[in-house]
Order: sequence, then structure tokens, then C-alpha cells
Amino acid sequence: MRFSLSVLPFVDQSDRQPYRRTFELCRMAESLGYDTVMVGHHHFLDGQISDPFTLLAGIAAQTETLRVATAIFLLPLHHPLQVAERVATLDQLSGGRVSLGVGSGWNPLEYEAFGSSLRERGARMDESLGLLRRLWTERDVEGTGRFWRFPPLTISPRPVQRPHPPLWVAGNAPAAIERAARLGTHWLCDPVQTLDSMILLKQRYEEACRDRAVEPSWVLRRYVWLGRDRSTMERDFLPGFVNTQLAYWRVSTEGDAERRLFARIDAGEDVAPAEVARGRFFGGAAGDVIAGIEECREATGCAHISVGFGGGLSGRPEAAGSREVYDETWAMVERFGREVIPAFHD
Repeated sequence: MRFSLSVLPFVDQSDRQPYRRTFELCRMAESLGYDTVMVGHHHFLDGQISDPFTLLAGIAAQTETLRVATAIFLLPLHHPLQVAERVATLDQLSGGRVSLGVGSGWNPLEYEAFGSSLRERGARMDESLGLLRRLWTERDVEGTGRFWRFPPLTISPRPVQRPHPPLWVAGNAPAAIERAARLGTHWLCDPVQTLDSMILLKQRYEEACRDRAVEPSWVLRRYVWLGRDRSTMERDFLPGFVNTQLAYWRVSTEGDAERRLFARIDAGEDVAPAEVARGRFFGGAAGDVIAGIEECREATGCAHISVGFGGGLSGRPEAAGSREVYDETWAMVERFGREVIPAFHD
């Protein structure tokens, strides 16, 4: 079983190398057997990464075997020629260690600022994914689509990986799942779903793959809290975690059980954070986390999980400069690598 690490950058503006802590964290993850480090992508949001390829180039230069990936890059916003060249250059720089995870995003401001529309995101995604594959594998590629038009050309440099760097498509909407199967890419399952919902989504993806004679391949993204015991997690972590994630969980609600839960919350019932978060993350002591992963593996067959520690940091931009948050994250990444990953070495 493969485990990867989702990170938000830790930045110390007083340091001559502001991203030093991020690089140290990635080197430690590499030494403990993490497969890939994944970074996100958003524009105009504090604490988010507006240029993930530059950050990943820095991480690749600081490591030797750790793969680097976007999870996710907002592909519909950007010209596929630029993306193809930057990913190919990163693949060269890293010695063939890059994967491109893409998604559509949700923020209308990002689309407006880049001269597009949120309504067009699906069509733009399809066209760009098709062009990326051709630009990496063919010569004299011509853009003749609805959004991107350019004369026959050949990009340089070419990617190291053959036929091209792995492509992952994120999203839990039916259109996103269908897209991953139709285009034969890997599927990235969002981290906000309950286990029951995840089972249903995985079934949809596998059915879509069967319809197209495509071999399914997917990555589960999940938040993790790892500490001394479950009671500490429920007291010190869960209330804040639920508070920052509740809006995301609400808009991604799947199934009657989740709808009943949110109906109770909306009616004013004081639902315990542990109940609200049940099935949405792995948490507690190492034994609790191992049991949660094993339950998930038995239910879904997942073979690759990307874990994110300190869930909800994306909603706390001040955490990027916090030494306390960094130390907590470092301890959990290290403990997961030493106590959890070895339990799944088959």
C-alpha cells in the first residue's frame, strides 16, 4: 500500500530561505517511505499556493526519490501549452518524478480574473487534458478546439516519463468521475466524503471504467490526526476541525444518512463533533489510525492514500508561519511514517 503526503507550505519570511521548513518536512517524509508529496493550487487566497510548479521544483531539488504532484492544479484556468511545458520541465528537473493532478475549482473570481467562466470549466478541462497528452507524446500538434487554437508546434523539453507524466482527475461529481474514466486517467477522491459515500463513488468510477474497458486506478485523499490517544483528539482537535470543514461537508453531502445529520444540525441540535466527523478522517493513536485505514481498505480496496495532517489548515492561513503548527505537523508526519506505514508493508 502506498502513502503520500498532502502539504500546505510552511513559510518563514524572516528566513533567507522562507520555504526551509517545507523542504525539511519533505526530506523527512522521503526518509520514512512516503511515496509522493502533493500540493494544492489557488489564486488570491491567503495561505494557498498560486504557483505550485515552482514550489514542486524546489522540493524536487531538495529530494531524490520522493515523487512530486499537484493535488490539485486548476487546469481550466491556464493555457495547456504553458502547463505542458512547465510539467515537462519539472519532469526533467526531477528525473521523472512528477504527476499532474487536476481539478476544476469552485471560485468564480479565479475564472473571471483569468478571462474565463465557471460555467465552462468542464469543457475547458476536457479540451486541455486531451491537448496535454498530445503535446507530450506527439510532434506538430495543432490546437483547433473551442478554447485553444494555435499552429502546429512541438514542445521542448519532452517529459522523461513515458508515455507521459501520470494524470489524475479530481472530483466527486458524476461528470468528474465519468471524465476520469473516459480519459483513462487516475481518479482522485476528495477528502470530504464519509466512508459510506466513498464506497458509492468508487463503485460509480469502476462502473464507468468497465463501460470503457479502462483499468481503474485511484487515490484516496484523507485528513489525519495522530497523537497519544483518541480522547485528546476529540477534546483538542475535533471541535476546530469540524468547524472549519463543515461548510465543505455540507455542499458535498451524499446519501440519506448525511442529509439527516445536517437536518439535525440545522434544527438546532447540539450534535457532537465526533458524530459529525465520523467516517471522514483517520484519527487517534497509531492503533486507531491503522484500524481506520484497514477498515477503509477492506471496504473500498484502496491501495494509495494521500494523508493531510492538521486538517483544515487551508482555512487557517496564519498557520503557514506558525512554529507551533509546524512542530505539531512534523511530529504527526514522523509518527505516521514510523508507526503506521510499516503496518501496511505487505
